[in-house]
Amino acid sequence: MTGRQERASTTPPSPERPLGPRLILLNGLPGVGKSTLAAAWSARHPGTLNLDIDVVRSLISGAAPDTAEPARALGLAMAVEHLRGGHDVVVPQLVARTDQVPRFADAAGTAGARFVHVLLEAPDDLVAGRLARDAATRRRYLGPAALAGYAAGLREVALRPGVLRLADEGLSVAVGRLEELLGAA
Repeated sequence: MTGRQERASTTPPSPERPLGPRLILLNGLPGVGKSTLAAAWSARHPGTLNLDIDVVRSLISGAAPDTAEPARALGLAMAVEHLRGGHDVVVPQLVARTDQVPRFADAAGTAGARFVHVLLEAPDDLVAGRLARDAATRRRYLGPAALAGYAAGLREVALRPGVLRLADEGLSVAVGRLEELLGAA
């Protein structure tokens, strides 16, 4: 066969996902538990792509400010392809700007999938403690001013229609609550 095979613009539902695949954006402050929850969710749902944009970003050479946009664009393209295959995609990503959220919804729409936006929340002291214990170099810039800016942005993002809120009450409780939220979404 020569040339590129064209795919349908929508993904049909399956017995496992009667409403079709979903792009699940797990949003929240750094250290709130997005990546941990995404890994736990993916482990319970075989075939789910746990698409950590920070991992994609680490694969692109260059200065950190120069890699954010290419990583997000590449990640969203990966999401579209996986959704078209009929599988869920979960994206643990801080999205603190209202103009960025539609990019995720558009990616889901392009693949004929549903978009579900979940805002993971935890007490400030819990987040601060996690960040203090996290030695990841990508978090060196996270001082009080940066966190306050992200928190302010998330308050704006949380006002968007359809945002589901999930309190971090421990991993097993959070996974169960995520199951409930996504079952109702």
